[in-house]
This record gives sequence, C-alpha cells and structure tokens, in this order.
Amino acid sequence: MRIRIIGGMFLLALALPAAVEARDCRASFYEGSNAALLTGRYQDVAKDNAVLSWGARVLASVGPVYANWDNATDRSFRCVLQSGRHKCTARARPCSDPPK
Repeated sequence: MRIRIIGGMFLLALALPAAVEARDCRASFYEGSNAALLTGRYQDVAKDNAVLSWGARVLASVGPVYANWDNATDRSFRCVLQSGRHKCTARARPCSDPPK
C-alpha cells in the first residue's frame, strides 16, 4: 500500500511541473535593437534597451499578453562595440504568462 502511495506521489510530482510550465509560445522570433537609442556606453544598458525594443515590437504585433521578456523562450543577445558604443539586439520567441 505504501509503495502505491509513494509511486502515485512520484507520478504527480513529475506531472505537476509540466502543468505549471504550460504556456502559449509563438513560433516566430522577434528582434529588438537599441541602435536607435542614444544610450549604449555600457553593454548592460544596451541590452536593457534592446529588451524594451523587443517588448514594443511584440506588443504591437501580438499583444500585451506576450510582451514580457521573462516569459519568452529561446532568448539571446547579439552585441557589438562600434565607436565606443554598444549596439545590442535582443531576440526571442514571445510566450504568454504561465497559468496560475
């Protein structure tokens, strides 16, 4: 009897993270860049501005439910240093908020 209970709890523990992680992700990648912004002396600032640009593009394209960088999947940055300024591009697939 104990083995069945423990086995059932184990299976539930395996299934629970999958249910919590289930969310709607878009197939397309979206990119945002800080190139149009004046800030870029520091790479962290350039990345932050690229993420803001990414969020604005996603917001305009698929709506506010998908515009959160923290919920996105396959996130990446590409940064280059040009004339003492960091230019970064943020790239990711937007996902909706995970179910609560």
